[in-house]
Amino acid sequence: MMELDMMELNEVLVPMDFSATSGVVFARSLEMVNGEDPVVIAHHVLDPSLAEFAESHGLGKKAEILAEMRARAERELEELRAKAPSGVEVQPLVSEGTPFYEIVRKAEEFAVDAVIMGKRGMRESPESLFFGSTAERVVRGCTLPVIVLPGSGGNGGG
Repeated sequence: MMELDMMELNEVLVPMDFSATSGVVFARSLEMVNGEDPVVIAHHVLDPSLAEFAESHGLGKKAEILAEMRARAERELEELRAKAPSGVEVQPLVSEGTPFYEIVRKAEEFAVDAVIMGKRGMRESPESLFFGSTAERVVRGCTLPVIVLPGSGGNGGG
């Protein structure tokens, strides 16, 4: 792993979609934070378009689907927080909206030192290499540093 000693990362935002990639990135972010009181904000964005899609296919009401999505996200983030090593504070955060926009908005709202995210998440496909991905949109839209990790054992996948 490359050295980031020249950059102090005391507080970082780590987007979580609960894919294998975001799990690897979260674990690596715990190793990357430094400073006196390191904080990792584990951020999950509820995409209302998914709930609308589910509702349009008769799988329930949008509000109920979003409530279940929120409850699941809160459980998953709490499990991550509980597994964090002592000395690193993990703050779970759930917001609702377009994922890349919410990531940029929350990073700037909290004035984090960096966003650390994976190159590919759960919903990314090979076609996203041509049409843009969440990570690319965050890089383009964020005024703060964004560190994009491959998310796997270094083979470039994610």
